[in-house]
Amino acid sequence: MPGIQIVTDSTADLSEEIVREHDIEVVPLSVSFGDEHYIDGVDLTADEFYRKLRGGSVLPRTAQPSPGRFAEVYRKALAAGRQVVSIHISSKLSGTYQAASLAAEMVDPANILVVDSLSVSMGVGLLALAGAKHNETLDEAREAVMKAKESLGVFFLVDTFEYMEKNGRIGKAASLVGSLLQIKPVLTFVDGTVEVVEKVRGSRRSRRRMLEIFRERIGENKVHVAMLHADAKEEAQELLDEIKGSVDCVEAYLGNVGPIIGSHSGPGTLGLAWHLALPGE
Repeated sequence: MPGIQIVTDSTADLSEEIVREHDIEVVPLSVSFGDEHYIDGVDLTADEFYRKLRGGSVLPRTAQPSPGRFAEVYRKALAAGRQVVSIHISSKLSGTYQAASLAAEMVDPANILVVDSLSVSMGVGLLALAGAKHNETLDEAREAVMKAKESLGVFFLVDTFEYMEKNGRIGKAASLVGSLLQIKPVLTFVDGTVEVVEKVRGSRRSRRRMLEIFRERIGENKVHVAMLHADAKEEAQELLDEIKGSVDCVEAYLGNVGPIIGSHSGPGTLGLAWHLALPGE
């Protein structure tokens, strides 16, 4: 058993297969539709969530885990003789990082490192994977996560600004609300908040432009990459196939934007996360 337990939260959008393969502990957030309450990934899948979202009129609400839930996970790992690296959604979008940090202080701060990814979805997930693959010592895992974070990037396209606006997660893209419907900007996260990379007219053109900007940013470097979708698998698979055919990928994942992030971005969202290959890869 490796000396380090990697912990993340369900906003990382890691599949069950990836979690099992790399022994990553996922602490779930929760989502509610009115009086109906669900634990993300436990009793509500992404497919079920988007069916409810498209078919209902109630806007979902999300809630972070308690510090006590993180404390349970940390104590279990320490009792097994393992130190912890815990990597979470941007502190500017959720209180999850603060809850994890409080739990670490309560339990054993010398043996628990809590990382603010300043990112979302597989931006968080790719950092967790970097730590999971370099986890013999706390220093090794910390170095891998921080090195991956230096080149971490996320682009995303939303079908509508309705969900981001209503949930207050729109950041510097707020100026686009009420713009012409055909404007489909490429969005990103800068220091943990949403910003516009470029305004593009039309969905297909925005997808093409997102890939162009991605390739410009990574140059000839090898990358870890993930393509995410919110109930738009066909479009995501098409983009990932193009990436794998034109970019030197260390690994490439296709996955769902889960219920927590999907509550704020809405159905039809496409996301692209990446970081450059680590030394020796």
